[in-house]
Amino acid sequence: MASHEAIALTISGEVYEIEKTNTRGVSLVHRVTNEQRTLTHSELAELLEADDGRSPRIFDNLPRHIVEAATILAADIEEVLTGIGRNGRRRPEYDLSSTTQERRVIRKLNEMADNGRGMSRSTFFDKLSKYRRDGLIGLVDGRAIREFKTTVDRLDWRVYTILVNVVNAQKNRSTGTVSRIIQETSNQVRDTYGLVKLPSRSRFYQLVRMLGGGKHTTGSAKTRRSLGNRPDRTFAKAAPLFPGAQVEIDTNTMDVEVRTPKGERVRPLLSIMVDVHTRSILAFTIRLKATKGIDQALLLAQAATPRTARPSREWFRDLLKRENPKLSLMPQEEYESHAHGMPFIFPRDITTDRGKDYVSTTFRAAAEKLQCSLVLSAPHTPTSKPHVERTFGSVNSLFTQYLEGYVGRSTEHRGTKVSTDELLTVEMLRELFEDWVIRTWQNRPHEGLRDRLYPTRLLSPNQVAERAAMTAAQFRAPLTREDYIRMLDSHFRVIRSTGVTVATREYDSDELHRLRYEKSRHPRHGGKWEVKVDPYNPACVWVVDRDGALIECHKRGEEDSLLEPNFPEVEDDYRILTARSDAEITGTPMPTPILTPLPEYVAPEPELDDDDFTPAF
Repeated sequence: MASHEAIALTISGEVYEIEKTNTRGVSLVHRVTNEQRTLTHSELAELLEADDGRSPRIFDNLPRHIVEAATILAADIEEVLTGIGRNGRRRPEYDLSSTTQERRVIRKLNEMADNGRGMSRSTFFDKLSKYRRDGLIGLVDGRAIREFKTTVDRLDWRVYTILVNVVNAQKNRSTGTVSRIIQETSNQVRDTYGLVKLPSRSRFYQLVRMLGGGKHTTGSAKTRRSLGNRPDRTFAKAAPLFPGAQVEIDTNTMDVEVRTPKGERVRPLLSIMVDVHTRSILAFTIRLKATKGIDQALLLAQAATPRTARPSREWFRDLLKRENPKLSLMPQEEYESHAHGMPFIFPRDITTDRGKDYVSTTFRAAAEKLQCSLVLSAPHTPTSKPHVERTFGSVNSLFTQYLEGYVGRSTEHRGTKVSTDELLTVEMLRELFEDWVIRTWQNRPHEGLRDRLYPTRLLSPNQVAERAAMTAAQFRAPLTREDYIRMLDSHFRVIRSTGVTVATREYDSDELHRLRYEKSRHPRHGGKWEVKVDPYNPACVWVVDRDGALIECHKRGEEDSLLEPNFPEVEDDYRILTARSDAEITGTPMPTPILTPLPEYVAPEPELDDDDFTPAF
């Protein structure tokens, strides 16, 4: 019987011989102690020492010409060893039965020399030996797979330590150049360690670029401080499991100017509430002045009330379109269709910063009433609520930059000023943003919302909310229309013969007739009546009567205002413009008509009754 040489394996420095194998594993015997050991195939693969640390996919990282050269040489060596050439050809001069290896090598060297790939005999045998031992990787030029030391690896550790400290110290300083960093590093090295060989200036620039590139060391100071406040640890990704589980609120100044009623140019403040799971914008407010707790409480009221349950703003939107024909608002039917498609997401955990409006008693009381948990972010750490911060950037790039009066994110991105008359009002801006949210943002595929099975497929906030509604068993009763109204801001007014006056607008209702000129039960407010006001719906207000019921009061003359014609501004007569142009060309002053001043206003005397008139005799 023919004897077979036992196969030896080295495991943890001990030599074993394979006794037997089967489909489940192998049985090993120690060569010295005869100790038996049974291992599964997976356990054996883990214990065997690898030949080298090279990756099996190392060829993916090599240049193509180097791989092609090694492949061609491997085909030549294979023909010498096996007699089989390219494409399976068998040539007589490489027949193993009629030629020796020496003759085949000489023949192959001559062919390679004729093709411009000449090689010495010793080099060929060296390549052949490496190919037998390592395979194709043995034919690759070693310089292509050698790991070189980086600039940091060759740097003196003393210089490296001080350079890192100097780069980190730039966090709260004004932005300087690389030359300042080099000078400060050189001075500190000299003062601390004496004479130490420093890198060349070009190497210094490479080191600063490597060590401070991601820290904006010579870039924006604002970005550098923001990155410096980021925790120095591995970030954990905590994804909320269902809509409303994590909601973020923040306020930011919009990069657009609006026109105030006084004709001033002001950049409004935008507060938004973003659901992290779906990236939906649940609620927002736009104010001209600094936000207060009542403004943020209105955010909670909006988020807890479906859009279809809020008081209608159809009259106000129609009035805005009539007074501003260029204002492109959605038709009412389209608006209601998108409003019905908005998902209702109740905010459970709300993350805010430590601004006065968020820590105010009013906002906290509103959150407590709705049973919402408040989470305060760490001071000066915008990364605690990154989703809402990123949403502000999306609002700027997808919405704000297309508006009249856009000013850019900073002064270097700002153009010439737009005429004040062309600016939007805050009411117009609010309605445009409302349309953009429910029509564009909620139906736009989001980069952070991807299908779990097919990650390349992007989803919109509405699609994610629809999927979550079928899988997450969570329900919170929304606020009713009356609940929403009761969370609005309260004003106290006297009920006169013409109703109540709010912001120079008069509101009245037949139900107010029994309360006119009567005092309420609010002694602290001088007997005035509580009036609920929606800052975004001036069409109506709600007066709270003695029993706590809401009396809806509409703006007086509301029906007549819809019939009032809207005349656009008349441009200057072309004849006047022509006359003014001719006067400038000829240098002759343009004649101006002499207008007779209007007579001084005199109050009419009251008519006298004949019975009260006593003639003088």
